[in-house]
Amino acid sequence: MPCNPSRQLFQQSAYRSLDSQVPFNPYLPGTKTLNPLNRFRKGLWENDFEQAVRVMKINGRILRYPYGKGELKVRVPEENLIAVVEPRDRPGVEDEISEIRKAMMNPIASRRLVEIAKPDSTVAIVVDDHTRPITARKIVPVLLEELGNANVRDRDITIVVGSGTHRPCTPEELRLILGEDILGRIDVVNHDAKDGDNLVFIGMTSGGNAVWINRIVAKADIKILTGHIGTIGHGFTGGRKSVLPAVAGEETIYYNHRHEWLVQSRFGQLSGNPMHQDSMEAAYLANIDFIINLVLNIQQRVVKAVAGDMTLAWLEGVEIAKEMYTIEIPCPADIIISSAGGLPKDATLFQSIKAAQVSYPLLNKGGVLILVAGCDEGIGDEDLHNWLKMGPKEVLKRAQRGERVHFMADILSSACERAGTVFLKSELPDETVREIGLQPVDSVEEALEKAFDTAGENAKVLCMPHGPETAPVIKEG
Repeated sequence: MPCNPSRQLFQQSAYRSLDSQVPFNPYLPGTKTLNPLNRFRKGLWENDFEQAVRVMKINGRILRYPYGKGELKVRVPEENLIAVVEPRDRPGVEDEISEIRKAMMNPIASRRLVEIAKPDSTVAIVVDDHTRPITARKIVPVLLEELGNANVRDRDITIVVGSGTHRPCTPEELRLILGEDILGRIDVVNHDAKDGDNLVFIGMTSGGNAVWINRIVAKADIKILTGHIGTIGHGFTGGRKSVLPAVAGEETIYYNHRHEWLVQSRFGQLSGNPMHQDSMEAAYLANIDFIINLVLNIQQRVVKAVAGDMTLAWLEGVEIAKEMYTIEIPCPADIIISSAGGLPKDATLFQSIKAAQVSYPLLNKGGVLILVAGCDEGIGDEDLHNWLKMGPKEVLKRAQRGERVHFMADILSSACERAGTVFLKSELPDETVREIGLQPVDSVEEALEKAFDTAGENAKVLCMPHGPETAPVIKEG
């Protein structure tokens, strides 16, 4: 392959200038000429320093990738970059509580909650857990105000944290999600998908899923769903997802995340998405009375609140989310750098796999996937860890013959099968990363340099600093 001096200069100096732990080669590749940037660092001003800086400016674009509580700066060669996939920003409303109250008082295709509820009604309110943007702290006080106007007693209201198969929220996390005042007033329970005694069978979906959901939700007179509308493998979050998977039984969740449905499902896609369809049918079986969902911008500010009918109100919010999060890219990429989006989305590998899920369908077969995720809390699921240690080929072999495999292991294994190499920049021990079939790196720049060695100097690079918060689609034609 012909030598590209600009690329090599970039690799030897521009990449590594962002990570002082990676040593410099003092010479330009294949020569005994000192790299001009190194000369500058030594105080040896040379005429060619200006040229070196110009090469960096032309070829290097610095991108900020959320990582844990902070961010990583990543420099990418401009001539290789086909797109940077980021949500379209929209300003948040000035008064978020007023926006929520306005939506509650003007519900879509539904009566107001004050007209639906009766003084003796029992009420279940489903809220998101610690792995999602915090919306309950804003929504629940307005809900309680409306239920109070219907003379519903606090003791007849239960807040159910829709954790799906995630671990339960800690007391500190519940304080962050709901606030001290709500915790002191209302009963709050973490949903446990494995607790069969607290699950109720409510029917079958057309796809053959036996739907078991939380007993408190199933038995409540009034069932209310809350949360945010963003992108996910079901197409979009919010609405029906607050039933399945949020408060569903483990077997119901696994059926919904079965291999043949996972591979057909895409972020931002509802049509032809079997996971979405199955969750929608499960929510209909649950007889949901009212929802309130928020569309958030990248700063987690409220752009729009929608309330009312479970389907029609949610779909109105989806249209706004679609405009913000659906981004066209010109073509598939040879190298993709995808971040899970920082905390809380990258707290565990379990959650961070969504960065692979949204990106690997956009990768050319045999390409390189670079995942950026802090994973400060580790793998996040012992069962997932055990499945990943089997290796991608074994996981996919079992999934394809109909065995129940961990769905996050299925997703990551599919990504590994698509990519020739998957690098992971995280806080996980290198040994752990290797045993789950990925290659650990100390920096994204190190991964990118290795990726160019594999994919070639003309490789097309796609950057996704907010991976799971977007829905990239390849431009037709």
